Amino acid sequence: MPTTDILLLVFVALAAVALLGQCIALLSLSRKVSALADRVTPLLPQVEQSARMLPPLVMEVQAMVAETRPKLQAVATNVAEITVLARDQVRRADAIAGSLADRLELQLVRVDEAVAAALTGFEQITTTFRQTVLRPVQDVNAIVQGLRTGLDFFFRRRPSPTLGPRAVYQDEEMFI
Repeated sequence: MPTTDILLLVFVALAAVALLGQCIALLSLSRKVSALADRVTPLLPQVEQSARMLPPLVMEVQAMVAETRPKLQAVATNVAEITVLARDQVRRADAIAGSLADRLELQLVRVDEAVAAALTGFEQITTTFRQTVLRPVQDVNAIVQGLRTGLDFFFRRRPSPTLGPRAVYQDEEMFI
């Protein structure tokens, strides 16, 4: 027997084994499908009943969608308008707050300058008052005290009162 005949015989045998395997697989698949059909068959009346109820339910849903679509569109339009208005109001409020802050800062600068000018003026008035009124009064007071002490010493022949505790206090007053 030539090799080609042997090879042909081997390939035919392999094809027969493959066909036998496919036949067994198909029989097994057929059994599984028939078992599945036996399990699904009792459910068919319920599925048919649900399928009959489905068109009216779909119609109701379509009616609800048709009814609510304009309302939802109106709500969406209103929400968009409200958003635009709110954004504009926030921008205006921000502009007003910025302007108010700038004005308040300017006023605070003016108040600070006015207070500084008032304090400077008050210091000048105080300095002028000390120099023009208090210093001459202190000088006159010192002269009067000197004259009094001199006269007391001259007429009464007492020791000088500047040696007592009152003299230290008077010296401090004159120093201030």
